[in-house]
Amino acid sequence: MNYKQTHDLMKKAVPLARKMEGDWNIRMSIALRSVTIDHLLGLPFSKDTIHRLLQKGVSYRRICKNYGVYHRDVTAILQ
Repeated sequence: MNYKQTHDLMKKAVPLARKMEGDWNIRMSIALRSVTIDHLLGLPFSKDTIHRLLQKGVSYRRICKNYGVYHRDVTAILQ
């Protein structure tokens, strides 16, 4: 990620964190994670993208629904 992409993610995460209740650090962490996952889901279907999504804790089900593929397709691309 370059500076502009990071800046855009933060611009989306801060208003989302302000809508939540609780400790600011926790709210910002949750909002940034959510915005990052949404950004990654917008990228094309590739081995690198799938690997990064799985590292962020996104389920196979959500990946399959987002890209319109089956679980076996995701596991095949990772091998």
